[in-house]
Amino acid sequence: MQRALIAASLAIWLVWGTGVSRVFAADRLSELAQQLESQKQALEAQKRIIEALQREVNSLKQGQTHQQTLEREVEGLKQAQQENQKLKREVEQIRVAATPKFDAGFKNWQPYIRSTDGNFTLNPVGRIQFDYRNFEDGNRRNLDGTELTNRFLIRRARIGLAGTFYKYFDFFVEADFGQGATGRDGNVVLTDGFLDIHYWPELRLRAGQFKVPFGYEELFSDNNIDFVERSVADNLVPSRDMGAMVHGSAFDGSVSYALGGFNGSGQNKRDTNDSKDIVGRLVVAPFKKAEVPWLKNLQVGGDVAWGDEDSGQSLQGKTDAQFVFFRSIPTRGDRLRYSGEAAYYYGPFTMYGEYIQTREERKGLGTGGSDLRDLYGRGWYVTMTYMLTGETKVPGQPVIPTRWASPVGPEKGWGAWELAARFEQLDFRAKDIMGNRVNAVTAGVNWYLTPNVKWMANFVENWFSNERGTPFSYTNPNNTRTTAWEVLTRLQLWF
Repeated sequence: MQRALIAASLAIWLVWGTGVSRVFAADRLSELAQQLESQKQALEAQKRIIEALQREVNSLKQGQTHQQTLEREVEGLKQAQQENQKLKREVEQIRVAATPKFDAGFKNWQPYIRSTDGNFTLNPVGRIQFDYRNFEDGNRRNLDGTELTNRFLIRRARIGLAGTFYKYFDFFVEADFGQGATGRDGNVVLTDGFLDIHYWPELRLRAGQFKVPFGYEELFSDNNIDFVERSVADNLVPSRDMGAMVHGSAFDGSVSYALGGFNGSGQNKRDTNDSKDIVGRLVVAPFKKAEVPWLKNLQVGGDVAWGDEDSGQSLQGKTDAQFVFFRSIPTRGDRLRYSGEAAYYYGPFTMYGEYIQTREERKGLGTGGSDLRDLYGRGWYVTMTYMLTGETKVPGQPVIPTRWASPVGPEKGWGAWELAARFEQLDFRAKDIMGNRVNAVTAGVNWYLTPNVKWMANFVENWFSNERGTPFSYTNPNNTRTTAWEVLTRLQLWF
């Protein structure tokens, strides 16, 4: 009984204790759960803060990295720009070297177009010469009966082009639309067309049609001759022909030479034989390097030309106004020419002269094929000029007036004025023909309005040795008049 009570008591206590424990445990668990939730929320908040901080840290790191990247990119761009500028400079240098630039202007009173390196040039050239010729009154005619008339004429009207290619190759081509010395009508002729190769001043090569290297006055450009026409002695000079020559100068121009071979048939004429003319020229200026100024500009020279002309016509004699006082005659065989010259200038004064002689064979032209006597031509001239306005004058070169001729503006002036005188002779003779000789005196006035414009006036008095070879002998076989005057004027422009 008692055990039963004890057991029951124990059971009740256990049941009650268990219940009380459960109630207490549940409360504790609830409290712990709340604490855990609070801690969880705190942890979540801290996590969010940490994540935010981490994002900020990452952002800062990324910004720093981006800045470093930008700095590297900027530095790379700077280097790229420097390389680009360097490449541009190299490309520009190559382009400039490969593609020459050109400029244009006037040099030595002539227009030009040229590359800046000077290796390529183009020079348009031209001239027009308007002449008037007046003969002494009377029934005057050429020896062939054609009338000698006072007339205006376009002596020369030329246009051409000169230039240089690749520094060492010069060319010149020019055509003449004028009436020439004989007053031809409507013909256009080639005056010059040649190539000149010049690697060294001492040795140059020229080929084409150009002036044969013979004669001091003949080698002047007709832009710069001192009279309307060259001297009567110039009738003996070969002038232009087709061929080739070597030429050059040495010792700073103290010595110059030329040696060439030519057809011998003349300007724009077909050669008729296999033989060629050989022509040589030598000029020496012995005092060019002297300390004495008035000796520097003295020069002497000479020429020689030989050729087999086969069957042809001799040289002929013409006055300044182109009256033919000795007509061509048949020739066959060798033609020999030689000349000597001297020239001097100092300040406004110039003086020069030349002696020329020719010998032409007449083989097989006589009766039964016999040889006839050789025909000789002899000519000489002496020219003197003086610049009244004081300009320095170089023979064969343009005169530059101190003050150009102009009636208006601040640079008003009268241009440059020059007096000129020439004494000359030309003689043709052979043992079996009646030759003729002319002695002439020419007085001239030259007015240089500008370096490119000139007016000239000449009075010429001619004395003929053969009464049958004058402007008046054709219409009067009994003529005894042996003198005749001529007046020539010219207005010219050149560039």
